[in-house]
Amino acid sequence: MPGVMRVTPSRRLLAALAVTAMAAIACVAGTNLPSDCSTASVERNATLSGNRLTPDRIDVCKGQKVTLKVDIRQDGDLHFHGYDDQVPETAVHAGQPSSFSFDMTHAGQFPIELHLGVTGEEIQVGILTVYEP
Repeated sequence: MPGVMRVTPSRRLLAALAVTAMAAIACVAGTNLPSDCSTASVERNATLSGNRLTPDRIDVCKGQKVTLKVDIRQDGDLHFHGYDDQVPETAVHAGQPSSFSFDMTHAGQFPIELHLGVTGEEIQVGILTVYEP
């Protein structure tokens, strides 16, 4: 029948996985809130080295203004999924510390990725967890 999309089992599975992922991202339970959750603005520090962010999990709360200061020891392009509108993919260079500031407008868990220049390889180096207070 023209104009009618047939829903196959694989499409149903993909749709179910997408709904599950969105539900997990939409809300992060506030049972283990960061101790400074009531503070309007916070600063976090991390080191990017050897294709890994240390600490590899940055915990903040929805509604906060966050400044992430990163000691860069690995060249590439750093990217914060879910916050692309505030912090676009940014070239980082070893030996040049970087600072990223953005407002936590939505709760969830968002991958932090490093894109390697020549190969274009994408590596998840950490996770930004934004708690719902």
